[in-house]
Amino acid sequence: MADLNLLDEVPPSWQIRRAYDLWSICYDKLAAPWEHGPRLRGLEAAGLRSGEKVLDVGVGTGAIPLRILARRDQEIRVFAVDFSLRMVAKARRRIAAAGCANAHLVAADARALPFPERAFDVVYSAYTLDLMTMKDVSLALSEFRRVLKPDGRMVLVNMSKKHPGQIGWFEWIYRAMPASWVAYLLGGCRPVILDGLVRQARFINVHREFVRDMIPSEIVVARKPRENRVREQTLCQS
Repeated sequence: MADLNLLDEVPPSWQIRRAYDLWSICYDKLAAPWEHGPRLRGLEAAGLRSGEKVLDVGVGTGAIPLRILARRDQEIRVFAVDFSLRMVAKARRRIAAAGCANAHLVAADARALPFPERAFDVVYSAYTLDLMTMKDVSLALSEFRRVLKPDGRMVLVNMSKKHPGQIGWFEWIYRAMPASWVAYLLGGCRPVILDGLVRQARFINVHREFVRDMIPSEIVVARKPRENRVREQTLCQS
């Protein structure tokens, strides 16, 4: 079950998109250092292997594709999306300047990914689902599951808190600030705990780790079941 104590009042998606178009100018200096540690911990948890096809949802300015493609010993194809056109443009420039190939970036919404079913071995998403309502998170998780291959891995990195009942300083500020300011001054993100929704989305081997970093975060790792396992579960429930 989703935690009802979690703040579920978020700015509208158009406002968040506009805010991140503006944030793209200074994101690498102001926001990225706060997220750096959990992002890399999540990438390590993905356990990428040579020859795999990876989707980064919420690519921002391209830090994760650059990190993946810097591994010259591995042939990994990286696809990435972000709903901010300016974030995607900046990520493209950074990746091109680094001389990295095997990266394909497109502006898209996590709730409606422009990819076919079973396209990716890994879906990685950092500090994106914590911008959405719980209803939209469920839609995004359904899309992640759709584009993953059977037995594919999913890694989520979100702003979070250790226990559901806690209300930290960030939430106090979020609640006290006028709603129209939240996206522009706080980025629109707020603490979430998503392992329950991940299970509801029919992922298996779900593991949540809380990371007390500059931004308290969670890393949720899960798998899409193989098709034969899905059939077995369906038969057991019928």
